[in-house]
Amino acid sequence: MHGSIIGLVLSLLLVITPVHAGFEQTGEARDWCRDKTQDYLQDRGYTPYNWTASTYLQDNRYVTAGAWRVDVDDIKVECVSKKDNKRASGKFKILNIEIMDDGKTSKSSTTTRHDTR
Repeated sequence: MHGSIIGLVLSLLLVITPVHAGFEQTGEARDWCRDKTQDYLQDRGYTPYNWTASTYLQDNRYVTAGAWRVDVDDIKVECVSKKDNKRASGKFKILNIEIMDDGKTSKSSTTTRHDTR
């Protein structure tokens, strides 16, 4: 009898407790930025390593300024996501990558944007 009452109370607590898939802390936003930009670069044939980043709160958004080491270059990235967003999403920029007409990739001062909505 007591076991079923405790089970019912725990079930109600699970229903009442909201499941939050968005960002509640700067570390979560920074990890999201790392994962998304790493995937983006790897999908394009790069091997990023040596991730460094800092994340701060600006208005109601997390801003992550980071960098990946690719070969001998640092590829800078910037991610922006809403604080307490209903789902873990946002926008990120890969800085200093330009796709040339001949299909080769070279470092330049252009910005590539990617929206993960």
